[in-house]
Amino acid sequence: MNPDERRALANLRFDVAPVPDDVWRGSPFHVEALHDDVVRHILHGLDDARRSPDGSPIGIAMQGQPGSGKTHLLGWVREQTQRGGGYFFLVGLLDGAAFWSSATLAVVNGLQRDHLGQGSQLSVFLDRLCAAAGVPEQAAAAVTGRAPLTRAHLDEFAAALRRFDGPVGMACHHTARALALLGAAGDPAAQDVGYTYLQSMQEMEPGERQEWGIHPVQKPPQLVMQELSQLLALTGPTVVAIDQIDTLVAQLWNSTALKETGTESAEQTQLINQIADGLMALRQTTRRTLTVLACLPSTWTLIRTRATKSVADRFREPVTLKGIASADIARDIVAKRFAVRFDEMGFVPPYATWPVRESAFAEATVFTPRLLINRINEHVQACLREGSVRELAGFTASEDPVAVLVPAEVPDDKLDRRFAELREGADVAPALAGPTEDGEMPELLAAGLSAWIEELGQAGRAFRVDPPQGGKVPLHARLRRSLDEATEDEQHWSFRAIAHTNAIAALSRLQAARTSAGLSRGIGKRKLFLLRNADWNKGAKTQEVLKAFAADGGTRLSIGEDDLRTFAALRQLLAERDSGLAAWLADRRPAGRTMLLRTVLGEIVAEIAAAEEAAERRRDHAALAPSAGGDGAAAKEPGATAARADDPAAVARAGVDVDGAGSAGLRANLAGGPGDRPAAPEPAPAHTITLGAGYDDGEPVRLDLESLRKHTAIFAGSGSGKTVLIRRLVEECALQGVSTIVLDPNNDLARLGDAWPERPAGWAAGDAARSAEYLAHTDVVVWTPRREAGRPLSFQPLPEFATIRDDADEFGAAIDAAVASLAPRAKVDGGTAKAMRGQAVLNEALRHFARSGGEGIRAFVGVLSALPDGVSQLEDAEKIAFELSQNLTAAMVTDALFGGGGAPADPGLLLTPAPGKRARVSVISLVGLPSEQQRQSFVNQLQLALFAWIKKNPAGDRPLGGLLVMDEAQTFAPSGPLTACTQSTLALASQARKYGLGLVFATQAPKGLHNRISGNAATQFFGLLNAPAQIEAAREMARAKGADVPDISRLGTGEFYASGEGFAFRKMRGALCLSHHPKSPLTTEEVVERARR
Repeated sequence: MNPDERRALANLRFDVAPVPDDVWRGSPFHVEALHDDVVRHILHGLDDARRSPDGSPIGIAMQGQPGSGKTHLLGWVREQTQRGGGYFFLVGLLDGAAFWSSATLAVVNGLQRDHLGQGSQLSVFLDRLCAAAGVPEQAAAAVTGRAPLTRAHLDEFAAALRRFDGPVGMACHHTARALALLGAAGDPAAQDVGYTYLQSMQEMEPGERQEWGIHPVQKPPQLVMQELSQLLALTGPTVVAIDQIDTLVAQLWNSTALKETGTESAEQTQLINQIADGLMALRQTTRRTLTVLACLPSTWTLIRTRATKSVADRFREPVTLKGIASADIARDIVAKRFAVRFDEMGFVPPYATWPVRESAFAEATVFTPRLLINRINEHVQACLREGSVRELAGFTASEDPVAVLVPAEVPDDKLDRRFAELREGADVAPALAGPTEDGEMPELLAAGLSAWIEELGQAGRAFRVDPPQGGKVPLHARLRRSLDEATEDEQHWSFRAIAHTNAIAALSRLQAARTSAGLSRGIGKRKLFLLRNADWNKGAKTQEVLKAFAADGGTRLSIGEDDLRTFAALRQLLAERDSGLAAWLADRRPAGRTMLLRTVLGEIVAEIAAAEEAAERRRDHAALAPSAGGDGAAAKEPGATAARADDPAAVARAGVDVDGAGSAGLRANLAGGPGDRPAAPEPAPAHTITLGAGYDDGEPVRLDLESLRKHTAIFAGSGSGKTVLIRRLVEECALQGVSTIVLDPNNDLARLGDAWPERPAGWAAGDAARSAEYLAHTDVVVWTPRREAGRPLSFQPLPEFATIRDDADEFGAAIDAAVASLAPRAKVDGGTAKAMRGQAVLNEALRHFARSGGEGIRAFVGVLSALPDGVSQLEDAEKIAFELSQNLTAAMVTDALFGGGGAPADPGLLLTPAPGKRARVSVISLVGLPSEQQRQSFVNQLQLALFAWIKKNPAGDRPLGGLLVMDEAQTFAPSGPLTACTQSTLALASQARKYGLGLVFATQAPKGLHNRISGNAATQFFGLLNAPAQIEAAREMARAKGADVPDISRLGTGEFYASGEGFAFRKMRGALCLSHHPKSPLTTEEVVERARR
């Protein structure tokens, strides 16, 4: 690779995840043939709007999977609309309750956007309206911003408008005056009057509107929108494109507060209805306006099926953006992008798509445009790492990691000098002045945030900055972080500087910023930062608004000149783009060191650094990571929570003595004082665990690990010590290297990783040392299905195809397993001809998806919704695939655990300890699954996955491969009607032992537990019971063992009757658990907090 080739390849950087503002810039990359069918529908709709005298045509729902080009196509629609004499507006809906405020704000902001280099859309509109209405020349020059504006000019303008169109002139003359004020040349005060009126805000100063002939009353946003549309329709058609609904829906559907019930929440229903109501009313409210809704197929399905009103009646049958249809289109997509970058460098490539061979594009038809460019980016980066050019011959295989040691680029000192020079000479005063902040602050903040992203290196690829726009803007900057490409879920940090001294002007800017940022209580992924150095007005109205702003999660900050000087210097350095800038930014991190970005983004930087360190540790320890039983496979889960005490010294600091085992006999007494502390036991034989001592003789009650394969049942009620017995069983198994999955329905098992704050009186002499050993070597992780604030779990029906793509046998088996898993959800699991065809399409589509590098169920559903040509042999495959996509989308909507967020509920993940740990205890808290039906459904899916996993990963010659503990087991496998998980529980109970998995069933209702469970349990414990029916059931079970438990209703806490392999039916005292167990269970908040550790 010669220097010219290196520079050329380094310049092939493509941002493939556009932000909404990108629609306002012309793209040299547009390929006409890519979405010709969708384009035809939109142009027909635009033509209908152009021909209509006043009505609006039926809308168009444009759906497509992530990366299919929705935002790019909207940019092309904007250009075509403007070339055809119309106006284009982009509504970024971030709050369903603020539909009309968002829509009106979008139109007002959109009017200030460029119109094909002819000025703003507002100036073009006013020019056309003045010409059409015959406004006198002097007044027209003032109204269109070419001369100073006076009240007399506005009066002439309004009078001409009434003569031109009486009804519109009469109804809308106040709004027309406000539009003229918004474009007033060199008069910020007049612009503010127009802006606040159009945003439905009160006057800044009493009487200011009357001076311009505008009434002072605030109009509601929907009425302002209606009048704006009536005025625009006088001179041309309009396209209103609605974007970011996917982000809004993903935010609410994934919010923690809405995952507590099994049914659709009132807030979710309200959101869908607010969106639907707004979409339906938009057509009635506007004139000559085509509405284009851009969204994911799953979002459209939600709106169409869940809204109480039939919004689908206001839209054509949805048009779908499909993948790349041919090799020629793929080649054009790449060639156009490369040509621009090569021309910038003055580089002449050997051929247009160098270093991607022409023949490679034959394989590109399985990709979306984004995936195609991503794949090329991977290859280009690999070439740069290797230091040699390799031509890319195909797309279907992933780029192999290249382990090439490249000397780190040393930052150039000349950039230090240039940075200091620019910083010293920067004039930042205009950014801090009210009249000029809109012109200066956006560019400074954008430069700072853009540099901050580059400082992150590879981690910065998840972040984007909205480009600064001109005019009177609601926000001065927005940073976006992509959280889930499949749902287009994002995290936003928005910024707005407000230096205006007038209280009403400041509040109008604040309110506009809130609307544009989508700030809303309960949606934590939207942050808004107000930057102001002056004190806020002390008036009641201002203080009330600021209080509400803070309650919704808003933050007020000051911003210093030092930070702004840094941003100004970075703006120039980014424009100059020295070849060593990237290395300099990564090393010096000037943006990240500013007070503003340290305050706002410091936690994100720390989070990224921690993730990178964890990844590096996992790579370092991968070869040494123990398996679920303590020997072998590497842990898969990043950032798992280890036990709180990592060594005996830590336990000692917590007030727990670390003493050795030695004396004989174990006399457990949970109620005893320090003087009655039990003695240490004799060393236990290998592969046994000690759970207590004989009631009469004090001899240890021990279980062989292997006997736990035949399952354990604990029958005991409240106050019996049942929870302590469960905990000690889990802890002792962990000390033997056996990992456990614990179902925790009552919040009393999530403390399994907590050290005792001080030594408990009931411990034996050696228990402190065992506790320290347990806490130091056990990886305790608390999982919270459907609780996003904790550590959520979900069921991912698709494997990681990238790891098995090259193994034909394993790949085929994985496809078959995935189809079997998806078929019931897709409603094609029967034996009918229709079901067989559905399974065939599912199989073919999945093979295509996996071969083309796809990952994740949501991305696969996107492929099904727009099945590429040639994937299936069936004639009606596209129709079948679309129906499959709808069924799978509905499944994801109704069951948030299916393909949802969080770690996959993979038994291998749940049972594999982190590097350096002996065992993992995965406590699955059910706080996010409040209903019995939800819990049963979750447990069913977990047990099916566990059954499949143990068959592939048996314990072999180990005595015990793992444990599954089910507290309140009678709710999962009751003796009465079947539940969703009864059959899977019974299947595990009868089959798991042969693979080395032990089950522990605990219940306070032995009569309520399925008899095949108790019949399959070789080890049984009977504790305190009070209900006569349950007492009799327990005694009957004991009699079946040839014994009786006559005093079961009088047993003390920690006293049990026990029977099992290797010892006769006997009465015992249980040992106290090694982890902290106070009287009260954890609160939901405490469980979630532990899950985050």
